[in-house]
Amino acid sequence: MKKLNYFLTLLVSVLALTACTSEVENYFSESSSERSAKDIAKVKDILKSAPNGWRIEYYGDLTYGGYNVLCKFEDDDHVSFASEKVGKTHNAGFDENGNLIGVDQKSSYSVFQSMGTVLSFDGNNDVFHYLSDPKNSDYGTAGEGFLGDFEFRVLSASPDKIELTGRKHGHRIMMYAMPADLSWADYLKSVEETDKFMSSRPYTLMGEGVPQDSEIKVVQQYRTLVFQYVDEKEERQSLAVPFIVTPEGFILYDTLTVRGVKIGNFAKGDTFERFYLAGNKNVWLETATPPLWESLRDNQWFVAYSKVGEYQMPLWDAFHEALKTAGLNKKENILYNVLIGTYTNKTGFHFWAGPDYGIVRFDFVDPNEEGDEISIKYSNDKPTNKTAKDYMKKHALKPIIQAFSGLGNKARRFKLTTDNLRRPTMITLTDVNEPTNVVTLFSEQVNYPFDH
Repeated sequence: MKKLNYFLTLLVSVLALTACTSEVENYFSESSSERSAKDIAKVKDILKSAPNGWRIEYYGDLTYGGYNVLCKFEDDDHVSFASEKVGKTHNAGFDENGNLIGVDQKSSYSVFQSMGTVLSFDGNNDVFHYLSDPKNSDYGTAGEGFLGDFEFRVLSASPDKIELTGRKHGHRIMMYAMPADLSWADYLKSVEETDKFMSSRPYTLMGEGVPQDSEIKVVQQYRTLVFQYVDEKEERQSLAVPFIVTPEGFILYDTLTVRGVKIGNFAKGDTFERFYLAGNKNVWLETATPPLWESLRDNQWFVAYSKVGEYQMPLWDAFHEALKTAGLNKKENILYNVLIGTYTNKTGFHFWAGPDYGIVRFDFVDPNEEGDEISIKYSNDKPTNKTAKDYMKKHALKPIIQAFSGLGNKARRFKLTTDNLRRPTMITLTDVNEPTNVVTLFSEQVNYPFDH
């Protein structure tokens, strides 16, 4: 009986397999090259089908968030672009005369097969390739830039939406067909208006489900929202999510959960005091104008050599000279960045030189009632890392640290001024006791500070 059951099972399996054979053969009736050619043709047709082009939600290094890039594909395998980020002096994508930059520049593109269908913007374009240029002097990782891609794997394509992933860096990229009656200039102007309207140095997450035992601060750094809070173990935590700006608000790269609260997109609304979760007015970002000293302490403020005053200038000159022999085997280390404020939950003086990262911890103490005056003190109870100690001892960094914070039990007291209390782009520190000790710090990243 066991043998009979075995043979009956085997027979059923063979019959089932035989019954499927014709379907399998039909499924693969086209060769792989034929299927590839059809998919390439389909993608190219879809790209060219949008009469007003496409809006790309473009991400490189997620640290810096996303930007809107507009493009239109022509029949001759050329494409034109506009973007809200075109160089350091054209953040909104317009020139000094109010015209969109680069829309008349056409460059080539191609669609081909390489382990799937690939869209490649292979012709040099000043607008589009600004975000993939490793020599980007605006911001980004030194020698790598914004870490943007110019080749993308096509995951799905329809006349309304195309989903891509960066071929090199793997970031998700979405493309949406632009409405036929919406001008590119009007769209990017609306994005700029929303960006200015919603941008605020600090927010507070409030509403239904938000724990009341610990305030959840939200800080905007570039186009990322950083949620900062103290958890149940009394440990400071931070969660960051990049976003892109549309006329409707902030579109997050992904959802996240902060202390049990699910966070999605935020809508612009009618007032800059509150920005609600899209479709849910029970949770919102409450804007606030913190004291200026808190903005200095809690955010990242970059040093540019050209904006240090008479007192510090010779100190930075000596540091620059010392860097020429600070590297391995007495080779030069290039100074990439210097920032004051909070980075990776550590507050102080941060610098990157060659392969080295150093931090000298600062305490911000004794603010005045108006919040525009603060003492900066070298922190004795929070460790300065070994790299920073070496640079202070061997490479002329110590006098610069003293100019910001004193050393030991001493402190420096500074008067603070800014261009915009709610959304400062710069803060100037003026030493109360040494007026020539002046330095202006910037919210936008300054790469290679000795070049600025």
